[in-house]
Amino acid sequence: MFTPRKTSLTSLGLSLLLTCSSVSWAEEPSFFVDSELTVGYDDNLSQAERERDTIEDHFVEGEIGLLMNQELNFHSAFSLKGFLSGQAYETARSMSRGSVGVEASIRYQPTFGFLEPFYRLSVTAQMDEYESEQRDSDVIKAQLVATKRITDRLTSSLGTEYRYRDSDGSVWDTEDVRVFLNGDLMLTKDLALYSTYSFLKGDVTSSAQVTFCNGVVADDIYGLIQASTELEVDEALSEDFCGTWVAYRLDATTHAFVAGLNQGFGHSWSLDASVLWASVNGEGNNDYYRRIYRLSVLARF
Repeated sequence: MFTPRKTSLTSLGLSLLLTCSSVSWAEEPSFFVDSELTVGYDDNLSQAERERDTIEDHFVEGEIGLLMNQELNFHSAFSLKGFLSGQAYETARSMSRGSVGVEASIRYQPTFGFLEPFYRLSVTAQMDEYESEQRDSDVIKAQLVATKRITDRLTSSLGTEYRYRDSDGSVWDTEDVRVFLNGDLMLTKDLALYSTYSFLKGDVTSSAQVTFCNGVVADDIYGLIQASTELEVDEALSEDFCGTWVAYRLDATTHAFVAGLNQGFGHSWSLDASVLWASVNGEGNNDYYRRIYRLSVLARF
C-alpha cells in the first residue's frame, strides 16, 4: 500500500542534520525526546480509482519517541529510537491505528568538512494495530541516504528504501522499493523550504464498492479483479460506510512529490506545513491520485 512518508531531512530531522556534528561527536550518549502532533486532510483515503469509491477524511496523528545518539569513532555515530504513534480518522474510524516501533541507524562521514557528504543507514521495525484487525501489520523498513550540503543554505540528499509488510489479511501483505531525491533550502535562519520527489515500485492497495448502498451490484469491476494479485472484503470500509467494499492489491509504479515549509522557534520546537501529491499507475490501467495536507507541531527536548 502506498502511504506518504516524511523524508529524514524534513521537520525536526532538518534540525538534526544541521546540528549533526555536535550530536554525532558527543563524548557521552545524548538522549532526546521527540514529539509530533499533526492534523491533516486526505482526499483519497480509500486509494480508489473511481470517483464514486473515493473517501475524503480528516485525521489527527501523534508520535512520541526516545532517541539516543552515541559516538562510535571520529567518523561515525549510532542512533537508537523507540517510539509510539497513533492516527485517528474522523469518519473512517475503523482505519484508525496505534503503532509501536524501534529504529536503529548509523551515520558515517568519511571526510570532515562542512560541504563533505555523509551517509545514513537505518532499519525500522514497527507493529501497527488497527481498529479493524484485518489490517494489523508488522512492518520492516531499511533506508540508505547520502546527504550533502551544496551551500550554507541548500542541502540535498539521495536515498533508497525497501519496505516489507506482513498483515493479518492477505491484501496488505506488501513489498516495495522507493528511490527519492530531497532538497532543503534555508530561507532564513529559522524558516526552511523543502521538497522531495519519490519513485516507488511494488505493491499498492485500493478499495472499491462491489455492492452499492441501494443493494445494486457493481458490474464494471471485472478488469480490476482480473488485474489484482489479491482480493478480499474490506472489513473496515464495509463497517464504516454503506454497501460492501473489497480491497485489492496491484503491482504498480508511483510518483510522489512533497513540498513543505518548516518554521523553527528556538532550538526545541517547530511548525511544519506540507502537501503530498501522488500518482499511482497500477496493472490493468488501474490508476489513482491522492493528495494529503498536513499541519504539524514538532518538539525535541
